[in-house]
Amino acid sequence: MLNFLRSHASGWVAKILIGLLVMAFAVWGIADVFRGFTSTTILTAGDTEIPADRFAAEYRQRLNEFAERIGQPLTAAEGRKYGIDRRVIAQLAGSAVLSEEASDLGLTVSDALVAADIRGDQNFFGAFGKFDRQTYELALAQSQISEAAFVNDRREFMTRDQLLKAVAGGATVPAGLAEAMYEYQYETRTARYIVLPPDLVGDIEDPAEDVVAAYYAQASNRFTKEETRSFSVLTVKPSDIAPTIGVDAAQLEQAFEDRRGLLDKPETRTVIQIPLPDAEAAADVSARLKAGETVESVLTERGLSLDDVTLTNVTERGFLSPDIAAAAFALEQGEVSDAIDGPLAHVVLKVENISPAAPAVFEDHKEAIKAQLVEDAAADAVFDLYNKIEDERAGGATLDEVATRFSLDVVSVDEATRTGLTRAGQPPANMPSIPGLISEVYEMDIGIETPANDLPDGGYYWVEVTGVTPAEVKPLDDVRAQVIALWKSEQRKVLLDALAQSLVERGNAGESIDALAAEQSRVAQTSQPMLRRFSNDTFSRIGVNSLFGSPEGGFSYALAGFGDSMVVMQVAKIETPEPGNGTAGLDEIHDALSERAGDDLIASLVTALQEKHVVEVNYGLLDQMVGDASGS
Repeated sequence: MLNFLRSHASGWVAKILIGLLVMAFAVWGIADVFRGFTSTTILTAGDTEIPADRFAAEYRQRLNEFAERIGQPLTAAEGRKYGIDRRVIAQLAGSAVLSEEASDLGLTVSDALVAADIRGDQNFFGAFGKFDRQTYELALAQSQISEAAFVNDRREFMTRDQLLKAVAGGATVPAGLAEAMYEYQYETRTARYIVLPPDLVGDIEDPAEDVVAAYYAQASNRFTKEETRSFSVLTVKPSDIAPTIGVDAAQLEQAFEDRRGLLDKPETRTVIQIPLPDAEAAADVSARLKAGETVESVLTERGLSLDDVTLTNVTERGFLSPDIAAAAFALEQGEVSDAIDGPLAHVVLKVENISPAAPAVFEDHKEAIKAQLVEDAAADAVFDLYNKIEDERAGGATLDEVATRFSLDVVSVDEATRTGLTRAGQPPANMPSIPGLISEVYEMDIGIETPANDLPDGGYYWVEVTGVTPAEVKPLDDVRAQVIALWKSEQRKVLLDALAQSLVERGNAGESIDALAAEQSRVAQTSQPMLRRFSNDTFSRIGVNSLFGSPEGGFSYALAGFGDSMVVMQVAKIETPEPGNGTAGLDEIHDALSERAGDDLIASLVTALQEKHVVEVNYGLLDQMVGDASGS
C-alpha cells in the first residue's frame, strides 16, 4: 500500500523516510507487550493504533516483492524466516510514532487537500491521462484495502510529511563549510611536466632462451586461442508473420464498433467543487451561489482559490465519488447544485463549461485499427507456432527438423568466442542480434535441449550448440616473436618507471625541471590550470591526484593518461578561489550540505520519538497471522 502512498509524495524528505524508520527501529527494538490490545490491533504508539489488516496488506506486498527477487513463491511463515515481518513492523512502528507526534502537535490535512492529492496521483489516471474512478477502485482492490483505509493512510502520510519537512527545513550548514568545500573543489593547479616515452630507455637486448620460456609460461593466457562455439538459432517473430495477415473491410468495421467506447470523445465538464465542513455550511453556500453571489467571494472566506477547487475538462469517471459525478453531469452550464454529501466532505458544485461528446469517425481510425488487428493476429499466430514447435522439441526433433517441418529458417553461427567475435576479432557471419544470446550459448552443452526464450518484440527463439572448440595455448615456436616483444615492452616499463622516479628525487632535491628535461633531450612544458577531477591523454586521474598531493614546487610522476609514457610533474602554481555571493557552484554545494543536514535532523527525530512514544507490538496476533518463529 505504501507504494501508492509514496508515489505522489513530493520532496526528498518523503523518499528517505522509510529507510530511516526501518533502520532506527531495527537498532533500538520494539517493546514486546501483550496487555491492552484488541484482537485487531497489531501495534500501538501512544494513542495511535495500527490495525492488523494494514499489517497484512504491507506484509503481503513485501512478501510478493521478495518472492519475485529470489524467483520462487513464499508462504507467510517462510517470509518470517527472512525477517520480512520485522521490517514491516519496524516500518509501521515508524509511521505510528510520527503520526502520534503529528497529532500531539495538532498537525492535520484538510479533506480538500487529500482529495486533490488522490486525484493528482498518476497511479489512478485512466486512458485520457486524468483521474479515473474505475482505475482507482481497481488499484484498491488489487491491494486488498478499502477506500476508507486508503484515504486515511494517505491523510496520515501527508500529515507526517508536514512534520518531516518542518524538521528538515530547520537544517543549517555550519558557517564557512560551503565556502571551504568550494575552495577545495575549485582549487586549480598548473604543472610543468616532462613526457618520457618508452623508447627513451633505448634498445632492449633479446632475452635468453630460458627467460623466454619462463615468460611464455607466466603469460600463457596472452597466447591462448579462445574457446569457440558453433550454434544454430531458430526465431519466430510477429514481424515475420504480419505481412502474411490480411484484414477485410467487415473486420475493420466490426473492430471499430467494438472500440467505440474508447474512441468516442466523451462529454467533459469544467466544474467548481467547493468542499464544506458540514451539511449546514454546504446548504448555506449553495443558497448564496444560487442567489447570485460570486464563487470568488465564497472562496475568499474559506482561504481557497479557483485553482484549488476547479476540475478542468473532467469526464464522468474523473470524479472521486460516483455520487458527485452524477450530480455534476445532471447540471446545466452555469447551474449550482444543492449540498452533496461526498466521501471526504460535503461539497457544492457549479458547472462552468460543458464540452459535448463527439462520436469517432471510422476513416480517422481505420489504419490504426488495421495495424492493431494485424499485430494481435500475428501475436496469436506466433504463440500457436510456439506451442507446435515446443511439442516437436519435446518429441526429440532438432532445430533443423523443426525448421523443415514448419518452413522456417535456421541461422547457423560458426566458431564464436565469448565476446561474440571470431578468433580473428571479426563478427561471425549471420550472428543474430539477440540480447544475451552468447552468454546463453556458453552456458549450454552440445545436444542439450533448452526451453525457448522471449524476444523483445514478442517472439521466441530456440538455440542449439552444435560444436565446441576448446581453448588452447599456441605453441611457443608460433608466438616466439610476440613473447619477446611483450617481454621487452615490460622491461621498458620497469626501466622507464625507475628513470621517472630518479628524476623526481633529483627534482625534489633542488634540480630544475628544465635541466632534467634537457638531460633527456626533452623540453619541459606547461599545462593549463587543472581542477581535481581533470584528466586527459597526458594527465591520468592518478597523475592529477599526485599533483594535488604535492606542495608548490614539488615533483611527482605517473603513467600518462593514454599509452605507456611516464609523465614527470612539478607543481608550478596553486590558485585557490575566493567564493562570494552568487559564485557559480557555491549555491549547489550549499544546497547539498543543507540536504545532508536535513537527513541528520530526521534521523535524530526518529531516535527521539522512539524514546518518547513507546511502541508496543501484539506478538500473539503477529504469530497467528504469519506463523511462529520456527515458520510453522
